[in-house]
Amino acid sequence: MHEFLRSIGFKSLRTKKQLNELTEWVREKPDHLSVVSLNHESNLAVAEREIAGHAGISVVGEIDEHGVLVPEYYFPWLSSTFISSDAHISYEKQAAKESYIGMCEDYRMGMALIFTIRNLVDVVRNEGAGNLGTPFTEVALSMLCSDGMVLLPIYETEKVLDTRNGGTELERRLLNDASQGDPDALDKLTRQEMMRYKNVMDHIYDTDIYTMVNSFFMPHGMESDRYYVLGDIEAVQLFENAFTREHYYRMKVRSNGMEFVLAVNTADLLGVPAPGYRIKCHGWLLGDLKKHT
Repeated sequence: MHEFLRSIGFKSLRTKKQLNELTEWVREKPDHLSVVSLNHESNLAVAEREIAGHAGISVVGEIDEHGVLVPEYYFPWLSSTFISSDAHISYEKQAAKESYIGMCEDYRMGMALIFTIRNLVDVVRNEGAGNLGTPFTEVALSMLCSDGMVLLPIYETEKVLDTRNGGTELERRLLNDASQGDPDALDKLTRQEMMRYKNVMDHIYDTDIYTMVNSFFMPHGMESDRYYVLGDIEAVQLFENAFTREHYYRMKVRSNGMEFVLAVNTADLLGVPAPGYRIKCHGWLLGDLKKHT
């Protein structure tokens, strides 16, 4: 069973029989079916069916000689309606199955973001066309969360916000310059990190850590597309899963200056989310690669 099925309202699915019923439900009447040829003898087919709130299940497999989709694997998804980043994007095929992992080098994160690509048919078509490199210039990120906790916001004056936003932009430029080999930028970044560390250590004994840290986006566990996130909630919607009648939240979140959407089952979330509050959660990161228009 996929760990993050629960995120979009499939927490009650516990048996192989229930999972087979779900995949059959997708195959019987998909909202969208994409097929692309891999070679003269095989193809890749992806059947998608939406549950609610731009979320659903994809069944990936092959169309046989009788025109029937033979499933290989499935995965839950959540799609986004806005662009999260236009930083440099690359991707690579996974060895075990017909799927792709993407990487976005967004300096706001201070690291390269690794995610599972949702629109893999578009990537396969690009590969089949013999294109060198990637024509994809933007990514819309989404996250399926296994748990979450709503936190109070941090009070910040306009002056503090302006200072923080200006500092973030400066740090982004320094990270970009450092990646190009600028020794002065690297030296400034090192001093910034030392000052930040000293500031944290000066206050950690008498101040709550989530009062000092407004947001973070960091790898979690041994799988490269799993993250531990703290971010500001900008919008919240509640949806009902059409298959199980469970409820889940879809949220627009900003963390480290980057916006994305996430989904979490209401039964797995501690607290009631609302715009202005923060959310701390563990999740699986997905991305829709897009071409700039």
